[in-house]
Amino acid sequence: MIWEDVRKAYPNSWVVFEAIQAHSKNNYRIVDEIAVIDSFNDSMQALRRHSELHKLKPSRELYFFHTSREKLDIHEKKWAGLRKI
Repeated sequence: MIWEDVRKAYPNSWVVFEAIQAHSKNNYRIVDEIAVIDSFNDSMQALRRHSELHKLKPSRELYFFHTSREKLDIHEKKWAGLRKI
């Protein structure tokens, strides 16, 4: 599924989704294919679901966005320094 299809299928909703196919370009993550996991009316419910899924499997590329957004503007953060393991 692409973002335009998600917006049509889940109008005015918060969606939690996994990026099935994605690539990086100019410090942005471009999501080419999406698998919707859940949809919510409330942003906090979407955040909790996203956090729950991320804790279960941190390697999955998970996001949550409101479908009122025309584009997915996912800015990549570059980590500098050491991270606690």
